[in-house]
Amino acid sequence: MIILGVGVATFVLGYFLRRYLAEAKLGAAEAAARKLVSEAEKESEAKKREALLEVKEEVHRLRSEWDREHRDRRNELQKTERRLIQKEETLDRKLENIERKDESLSQKERRSRTRAARLTSCTRIS
Repeated sequence: MIILGVGVATFVLGYFLRRYLAEAKLGAAEAAARKLVSEAEKESEAKKREALLEVKEEVHRLRSEWDREHRDRRNELQKTERRLIQKEETLDRKLENIERKDESLSQKERRSRTRAARLTSCTRIS
């Protein structure tokens, strides 16, 4: 009977010891799992922030590039506009010169006709 009592006691003690060790291992495993999940979440957040930063940098780079191209095109258009204005002004001056010369030639022609008419009338009188 004593042996049976010791056997039962050993069995009960073994059962509780095994249960205690299993719970300890389970608790440690759960703690390790929580730690892994926490680290994974932190890493995920870090990668998310890094990706967001990269996107922001890319947007900034593209915006800067667009601004530079837009500014260059605007400058080129302004240069072209200035050249066209200069050409127009040059053409206007040339046209004015031609009109002055035409007027001058018209005046000379009128004077020549007037002189010719006087000469003709003078030669008829003589």
